[in-house]
Order: sequence, then C-alpha cells, then structure tokens
Amino acid sequence: MIKFLWKHFKSYKTSLTVVVLCSILTAAVNLLEPFLTAKFIDEILIGQDTTTFYNFILLLLTISLVALAANWLNTILMSKMRLRINNRVIEDVMEHVYKVRGEFIFNTDMIYLSKRLDQDAIDLIRFAIDSMVDIGINFALLCMAFGLLCSIGVKWGILFVIIALIHGIAYRVLEKILFERSTAVRETDSKYFTCLSDILLYAYSIKLQGLYGEWLNKFHVAFEKNFVAVMNQVKIIFWFTRSSLNANAVFKVLIFLLGGLDVLSGTLSIGNFVALNGYYLLAMQGVAYFMNIGQNYQNALAAYTRITEIQTLPTEINGTKILSHIDSIEVRNVNFSFGKQKILSDFNQRFERGKIYCVVGKNGAGKSTLMNLICGMIRPASGEIFFNGVALAEVDMIHTRKNLIAVVEQKDFIKNDNLSGGERRRQSINTALKKSAEVLIMDEPDNNLDARAVTELTEKILSGKENQITLIISHDDRLTAVADEIINFTP
Repeated sequence: MIKFLWKHFKSYKTSLTVVVLCSILTAAVNLLEPFLTAKFIDEILIGQDTTTFYNFILLLLTISLVALAANWLNTILMSKMRLRINNRVIEDVMEHVYKVRGEFIFNTDMIYLSKRLDQDAIDLIRFAIDSMVDIGINFALLCMAFGLLCSIGVKWGILFVIIALIHGIAYRVLEKILFERSTAVRETDSKYFTCLSDILLYAYSIKLQGLYGEWLNKFHVAFEKNFVAVMNQVKIIFWFTRSSLNANAVFKVLIFLLGGLDVLSGTLSIGNFVALNGYYLLAMQGVAYFMNIGQNYQNALAAYTRITEIQTLPTEINGTKILSHIDSIEVRNVNFSFGKQKILSDFNQRFERGKIYCVVGKNGAGKSTLMNLICGMIRPASGEIFFNGVALAEVDMIHTRKNLIAVVEQKDFIKNDNLSGGERRRQSINTALKKSAEVLIMDEPDNNLDARAVTELTEKILSGKENQITLIISHDDRLTAVADEIINFTP
C-alpha cells in the first residue's frame, strides 16, 4: 500500500511539508494554552498586575491569530491534495478498466463500481494524508502532555495511565464489531444508491412497461438492508464515542475530588488545578488517535484492497501488429458461452472487402456476440479470428478499433437528451460513416428510423460498399435486400 500511495503523493512533497509545519505549530499552540491559562490565573488575576494582564491578552491574541492562519492554510492545502490525489487514483483505475477484458465490463454494474471506487479512493487518501501529518504530532503531543501532568504531580500521570488502559481495553472489545458493521454499511449503501440510480436511469422503460411497483419493491428492500446496517453501526459508534467521554468524565471527577483536596491543603495552585484538565484532554486526544488509527487503517486497507482488486484484473490481450487496412476477416471454428449458455458452436464465416453481410436471427442467438468477437471486445472459448490472415491475438486491437472499425451500437452512444430517438440514431450513423473505416458494423441501425431515413441509410451503405467490409445486424427487409450474403443465426 505504501508503494501505491507514494506514487501519487510524491508530486506533493512541498505541500506535505507545509501541512506538517502548520500542524506542528497548531499542536504547539494547543499545548501552550493550559500553561498560559495556569499562569494567567496564578500570576495575573491573583497578582492584579494591569500591565502584565494586557501583555497576556496581546500574547493570547497573537497566538490565536497565528493558529488560525496555520489552520486555514492547513485546511486549504489538505483539501487540494485530497481532491487531486483522489482524482488521480480514480483515473488510474479507470485506465485499467478500459484495458481489461470485455467480459468484465459486460458483467459488472458500473454505477455500483463508480460509487464504490469513489468512496474507496476518498477513504484511502484521507487516511494517508492524515496519517502522514498526525502520527508524529500526536505522539509528541501525548508524550509532552503526559510529562506536564507528571510535572504537576506523579499521581496525575499514574491516574492518566490507568484510565487510558481501561479506555483502550474497552475500545479493543468494540473494534472488531465496528469494522464488521462499517463494512456492511459500505456495501449496502452502494447497493441502495445503485438501485436508486437504476430507477432513475431506466425511468422511461419502467414507466412504459408498468414496472414501477416491482422496482419500488426492490428499492424498499435495498433501503431496509441499508437502514438496518446503518442503525447497527450507529449503536456501536455510540459506545465508541461514550468510551472516550466516560473516560474524560471519570478523570474530571477525580480532578475535582483529589485536586480540590490538594488546593484546600495548599499543595496545588488554582492555576495548575485548571491546567490539569487541559493537559489530560490533550494527552487523551493522543491516546484516542492511536486507538482509532488501527480501525482507520483497517478501513483504508479494505479500501485499498478493493481498489487493487480492480487494478489486478487480467487485461485484454492486445497484440502488437498494426494493420493499415482490412481486406478480410475470417471466423474459424469459434465457440463462445455466457456461463452455461452456449452462444456459438464451431461457427465459421469469412467476410471480405466490397461485400455486405446481414446477420439475422432471434434475440440471444449470438448476433451481437459475433460483433463483439470481431471487435476483440470478448475472446472465444476456442477457435480463432483472423484479420488479413493474421490471428486477432497478434493484432493491436486498440489501434484497430480506433482507426479501422466503425460501429453503430444498438443503443446510441450520444449524451444529448434534447434529441429525439430518430435524431440520435441518425447522428450515431453519420458519426460512424464519417469515420471512413475499413470495417463498418451496424447493430439494428433501423431502430427509430422512418421509411425515408432507412432508404437514405441503404443508399449510403451501398455507396461505401466497395471500400469496406459491411456487417449489418437487422431483421428489416429493406436492409437485408442490399446484402450480398445473409447469415442466419438460430438459437
């Protein structure tokens, strides 16, 4: 994990240094406050020295302004680093996703994946930045605050150790339960918002087919699971919070009991009596930090593990041979299955430049699967595909898809909700045709097109016929009529 994080953090060494310095300054001010308060009470209020009083107020104001400026700069720099590094992590994962085999993309809920990735990146980077800044500072703060407690009286140091140990034992008992419940919240939260996104994303189809009730039930189920997980987490977090508060409350009672007796006996000044509570809270802040760092580390480790699960997915096997043109595509003895369902069995077909091929058949027969196989988006279980006699595995398919293949997908890849279905379809077709590719693949291109638009489409297909291999998936007689060869798929 350290190597992974350093790759993203090394560009921000200067910002990290400034953040650490600002944090040290803030910690020093926090440590100084109880001491100044004790001096204020013992020397100024009791001594009634006006000059010293105003000098103290000026010093306190200066320290407060310096701490405020340091905190402001610290907050700005940390926010910038978190946002930018978080985005770099997401970009790295996205880049890998586009290199993995197509089966992963087809079989993965990308809305869920995007939410999961964003949350994991946030948790990991926040932990990394906070740890770089806070570990040393909190350790020093704890040691110095403990030393100051002991300087007032050894018994106060011993008392702090006893209460800190009790608090630590209580924390460890609850730690495992919190981790399990936090993981459950993370998973159910992602699924809840995935369900919500699906309902909104497919609102038109759900409304058209009268399926709102069924989808609402799914949403209710997702909510109830998330609700139970969150409430279980809230209950355990309460006891985590209470363990610190209870420890502080016990110490306060003991300060007032034992410290009050010392004040009455004259062995403890009023200023040191007040400072005791401040030093204890600072020391306890360090204890709480190191108690929580284990849990925070586990959360960060879980986030890192889920990120690396994606980054270690096997990538697409991409060849090195660059094609300048495609004269023929041969599918030879190809077999392909989705799970236990056989889609293609010993399929053979040759496609040649200058010809139009129309693929027909029932849904699920393998028409779109053939298109994805030819584009190298998925690989056959057995058999091979050849471009100009070169095995697809040896071809640089990333280059080929970008430069030599134009595809009209069944669902238009146009992010413009102001266009009608027909306008979106025509724009998709025109984009593919303008590419002047060696291979033109069209999946149900007649969707949402009127008769005139289909006629125009057939004319465009015929005009570019001689310069490319044309593969059309369609049941429209007007398109099958222009085909040189019809490939009939049966399930």
